Formats: sequence, structure tokens, C-alpha cells
Amino acid sequence: MMTQRAGPTGAATEDTDMRLLHRTFSALACAALLATGCTGTSDSAGDPDLPLVVLGEDDIVLTSALVQFDDCGALLEHLRNEYAARVGPWGFGGGGWLEPAAEMVEEDMAGDDSGAVSAPAPVEGVDYSGTNVQERGVDEADFVKTDGRRIFTLSGGELVVVDVARRQVIGTVEVAEGWSPELFIDGDSLLLIVRSYGTHAPQTVLQRIDLADSRLSIVDTMRVEGAYLSARSVGGIARVIMRYDPHHNFPFVYPQNPQGEDAAERVNREAVLNSTLDDWLPRYATGNGGTSGSQQLTDCAEVHAPSVFSGFGVSTVMSVPVSGDLDPSSSTAVTAPGDTVYASVDSLYVATTRWLDPEQYDDDEEGWRRAWQERRTALHRFDISSGGSATYEASGEVTGEIHNQFSLSEHEGYLRVVTTMRDPWGDESESHVRVLEQQGDELVEIGSVGDIGRGENVQSVRFAGDIGYVVTFRQIDPFYTIDLSIPADPRVIGELKIPGFSSYLHPISDDLVLGVGADADLEGRITGAKVSLFDVSNLADPREVSVWAAPDGWHDVGWDHRAFLWWAPERLAVVPVTVWQDFSGAVVLRVGDRSVREFGRVSHAEPDEPPGITDCRKITADDLPSAERSEFSTEVEFLIVETGGGVLACEPGESGMTGFDCYDEPYFEGEAAGLGLLRSGESVSICWRNDEPQRIVRSIVIGDELWTLSFKGWGFDASRRGRLEVHDLATLTPLAGVDL
Repeated sequence: MMTQRAGPTGAATEDTDMRLLHRTFSALACAALLATGCTGTSDSAGDPDLPLVVLGEDDIVLTSALVQFDDCGALLEHLRNEYAARVGPWGFGGGGWLEPAAEMVEEDMAGDDSGAVSAPAPVEGVDYSGTNVQERGVDEADFVKTDGRRIFTLSGGELVVVDVARRQVIGTVEVAEGWSPELFIDGDSLLLIVRSYGTHAPQTVLQRIDLADSRLSIVDTMRVEGAYLSARSVGGIARVIMRYDPHHNFPFVYPQNPQGEDAAERVNREAVLNSTLDDWLPRYATGNGGTSGSQQLTDCAEVHAPSVFSGFGVSTVMSVPVSGDLDPSSSTAVTAPGDTVYASVDSLYVATTRWLDPEQYDDDEEGWRRAWQERRTALHRFDISSGGSATYEASGEVTGEIHNQFSLSEHEGYLRVVTTMRDPWGDESESHVRVLEQQGDELVEIGSVGDIGRGENVQSVRFAGDIGYVVTFRQIDPFYTIDLSIPADPRVIGELKIPGFSSYLHPISDDLVLGVGADADLEGRITGAKVSLFDVSNLADPREVSVWAAPDGWHDVGWDHRAFLWWAPERLAVVPVTVWQDFSGAVVLRVGDRSVREFGRVSHAEPDEPPGITDCRKITADDLPSAERSEFSTEVEFLIVETGGGVLACEPGESGMTGFDCYDEPYFEGEAAGLGLLRSGESVSICWRNDEPQRIVRSIVIGDELWTLSFKGWGFDASRRGRLEVHDLATLTPLAGVDL
């Protein structure tokens, strides 16, 4: 039985034989249906983040409370019934809605200081800058952190610790394989979160790393089924949000032609009706292995289901002390896929914007347009004020889609949300600011204001107390100011139209807002990077009082706000910028009351060694039996004469070439040996000139120094080696560099 409150829980008691029968039946049924156009597969097809089916257009109503279950049997019955009614000939991915693609160390290792008097710990915001976050008091995971004495970052598949005073690496440890790792720090403890991939589907790896006795050590590893969405930390408790797609667990069959659709749907429905909890809920395993011997992550009593079906998938919130154990009992889950995460000090919100399946409206263009304009975003609130596990509180829905996490803001108990309604072709659109209040276990809209940016797309949103700022863009940038002092009666009170747009807004005082974005001409063509200073002292008449621009320049701040740094003590803004064929680094801006001016630029030096140096033997065209391309019989011959770097013959212990990316290529080893190009014991490496810029991705102020982190290439890549450089903050004079 489903209830509104948690009841006693028990372990799943599904008979293993039923699970085997379910899979055997699906395989046999598919074989019997081959003549009608059905084909089976043991693995799910397509993108793991794609399948999502929700209500049809006529069934959309306000999502009320999430429901809980008395026991695991009731939960399983609910899942079977809900999903069997919606599974189709294409499993969970066809005939419904499709979701959008997702959304991104040792005790003071300074050596022996026995007898010294301990200095006070540095204070964030005073002695050093932290991660640029949306809400004060809510830390956001990032791939670089500092405590003012040490810098922690990821480089070359390792966690690297740099001592600020000594300006050198003092510790490294190899971490779990994956991509886009992020971390939190708390004293001498770190929590690392890595996006990875399991046998058939995404997984999230969590690692606890301790710094003690001048050594880095991984003390705990947990692998959880599901894709990592985002994480927040308040008071040393991290909330890690993951999304699990059960589609991978079902041996769905797929029709090869329309005649096979009905048969495929029957088989797929039977698969759902014979499912077990293992098919629906994510599991976890500890240690460095896979997920064999894994256990169910979330207790059945902590699994919630929307009273209105909200899509295929499970969003899990796991509460993890940054300096404590990885405890799976701290997790709670919602049987709805999440795509956007926002947190205040007291609340965590998981949002899901639902997208329509065009196949439902093949011959109904007007119905398709109307349904698209009436898309809704589901919102689920969890209480995180206690410091323990996140507790589900309420759910609601709003019409329209949200732009990103900055579209959400909680203030004095009210949730403010900016949503946009548009038609499928983008010809018509309108944005609203909506205010929701929790009433019991529902988030209820109590006020809204629309007519914002008609025909335009939201580029950025920022809330500051009772004020909201919204930027939209199509050809020019309308910058709107919204008065939210009366939650039930929000009002647009000012509008400014200027060329270009701000993709990120950063209030620096009650009267001033910095906008970081792009410049554009009057036709809306982007012409370069731009930083605007807005005077909002008169909300009814906002003004752009100063502009800095970089023609042909661009930056990543619009989609990664952590790349931006505002250092209030010196009124400095640091923006990573790349200018086509001219500059790649960071621009430091000095901000006055009515001015933004360039203070200086920082770029990272290329390696001191000239390109092309290697210990390996270079194979050149002179080594080939013939230099005539018409006589080439192998691919390695073409590579030798055509690559910008060349082909290397390396003895054991030799590899690489400065200024080039080199890869071991066993495939070409046989070809080279057959041509007599290799000596005994040599292997082959293929090298390509790396002309990508050294791009600065993060900036940190520590004391009177500016530290910047860069990687070769277009953005952060944890598999590549990074570089830290330190400059004098007052003059931007380079002081030292640290290769990571």
C-alpha cells in the first residue's frame, strides 16, 4: 500500500526463478515473433540519458505530494503497474516524452615545523577566494579547491596537492578512472566524485581521501549505478545527486517494421510486469572493483513516487559528510529523472523539464505546437537544514522550461523560478517569473509575472534578495529588473535594451551588477566577448554605465560560472578569455562605481623546451624502402611522410616528444617491423603537433597573489596535465609556475 509517510521496510523478496523466467520468456517470445518484425537485444539501445516517457498533453495536472510505501512489495507493485501501462514497442523510449541531454591531498604537507607557533587558519573571502557559487554558504563541487595554504586539483588522472608557500607539488595519488571529476574539501579530508561508466550504463564513483602523516591515501571507494548530476555542500555535508535509468536492465525487444510493434509492446509489457526491484533501483558496491556483489542503494521507505507520473528514471540524493564515511543509508530517491539541481542553505531542489515526443503529433501541427508551449517542469524539494539525510518535503509543477540552476532561487521561504514557454520552432516565446510557496506537501504557485522577452531566449538569471534580474536575447539584450518584495505580486519594473547579452550575472553591490557575456551587432550577430557594468540603483531605470569588450573573443563563463572570479577586497574581476589567433589566458578587470577597465592580462607560458625534442629515434622518409607514395603498401608509410610530428621508434622507457601529443600504436608496429624500420625491442609511437592553446580555466586569489590553472586544449580535461602559475596581484608580474 502506498502511504504519505514512511512505514516499515523489508528487503526485496522476489524469487530469482521468476527473474530468470522473465528473461527467458522475453527471448523466446522474440524468437517466435521474428516473422512479424520483432528483434530482441540483451542490452538497451541508444543514449543512456535519452529514454523518458511522461503524461500526454491532456493529462498534465499539478504534481502534488510524492508518495511513500509501506514495504518493498508495495513499491514493486507500484513500479510494475505504473511502467507497464506506459512501456511501448521501443521500451521506455518510444511513444512518450524525451528528456534533454544532461547537464559538468595531507596534514600541512609543508614539512617539519615542530616548535613553531601555528598561524591562524586563512579565512575564505578575506585571505583567499573560494569557488564562485550561486548561494552564500552553499559550496559547489569543482575540480580545483583551496584552503588558502594548499591547492587541490586533478591532473593526468591524479589528485595533485600544491603547497602555496613553497610553490611546489607536495603530494599526488591516482584516482578512479572517469571524466569531469569534482571534489569538496574539509580540513584534511576530501570527497572526490567521478563520472564513470559501468558494464552497460553510467555510474558514479565516490572516493574519500585523507591527508595525514604527509601522505595522501584513498580510504574509501563506492561505485553507484547512475549518472552524476551535481553536488552541493552545506556545513561539511555534501549532497550528491545522481540519476539512474532502469532502461538498461530490461531485455526489451524492438520492432523492425510497423507490423511488429504490437507484438513487441506485449513482450515488453510482460518484461515490466515480471520485473524485480533490482531492475528499478540503483545499487552500489564498495572497494575498487565493479558493482558485483552490490546492494540496493536506497531503503524502500526512502523511495518516493510522484502522484502524477513524471518520467522513467530515479533521482537519488545521497548525503555524505566530506570528512566522514560513505554511508548508503543516508540516501533518498524519487522515481523521476532529474536534470537541474539548485540548493539554498536549507533546501535542495531537483527539477525535471519534460520534453515531447514528436511522433505523437505526426499529422497534428497545431496540437504539437500547443503541447510544446504547455510543457511543464516538475520540482521536488528536500529539507537539508538538519545536517543529516535529505528529507523529502514537497513537489510542484510550473509551466515552461528553465534555463539553468540560476533560474531557481529560494528566499524567505519562497521559491522563485524563471520559466520560458515557446513554440517548437522558436518563433514565439515568453518568459515568466513565478513564485511558489510550500503548502503542506505541495509547492503551489502564488504569484507570477510574464511578458518577459517575447520571441527571445533567456540567457541569464540572477536573484538578489527581493530583486530579480533576467536577460533575454535574440537581436538585442533586454535586461529586466523584477521586484519580488511582495511574493504574490511580482512586477517587472525596469527594462534596458542594449546590443549583445550577458550569459552570467554577478551582483557586486546593492547598486551594481556585472554581466559577462557576448557583444553583438544590431542584427544579433555575435562579435566577441563583453563585460558590462549595470547601475541598478534605480530599478525602474537600469543603465549600462561601462563596457569592456574583446572583439573575436569568447569565454566559458556562461555555462560554467565557476570559471569567473570576483575578488571584492580589490574590486577585481577575472575572466578567462580566448581571442581568435591572438590571445588565450585571463583578463583582469578593475571595477569602479561607474567603470570597468582592463587592469592586465595573464597567459601561461609554453614549456621552456623547444618542440620536437625526444629520446626516441625518429623514423623519416629516408628510412623507407621508397619515398614514392605510389609504391606505399602500408598506412605507416603515409604517416611517416605526412604527419606533422612523425613516427617514433622508442626503446623501453622512452616516449613522447615536446610540443606534440604522442600515442603508442601497437597496430603500426607490425607494419613498421615488416618494412624493416624497427630495431630489436623498439615500439612505435605516432606524434601529432599540439597547436591547441594553454587555456586558463580557473583563477584563485591567495593573499597578495593570483593563481591561475590551465590545461592544453579546449577546456578542462582531467586526463591531461595541468599547469599552475602565480602572479603578483598588484602588478600581475609572473612569479612562478608549477607543472602538475
